[in-house]
Amino acid sequence: MLTCKEVLDSISDYLDADMKADLVAEMRKHIGFCSDCRAEFDTLTMTIKLYKHENDAKPQVMPVGCHDRLVKVIEIEKLRLKGGEPPKMV
Repeated sequence: MLTCKEVLDSISDYLDADMKADLVAEMRKHIGFCSDCRAEFDTLTMTIKLYKHENDAKPQVMPVGCHDRLVKVIEIEKLRLKGGEPPKMV
């Protein structure tokens, strides 16, 4: 069974359909029972849909490092909600 950290670390690959079938099954299973990870997944999915809808006519390129910063912010927020110590931003 995947941990929340493993799911959050792999969520971009999952959404990009860039992972092995057995890992996809584990991700779906975890997201199905973990409300915290499901909320993160749903939020990210909706953000992507809204972004694509707004930019259908003009494709945009994500700035270098934006993905890594976004993942870090999501990790910090998840830790904050659970009362943990957030990692240091680089």
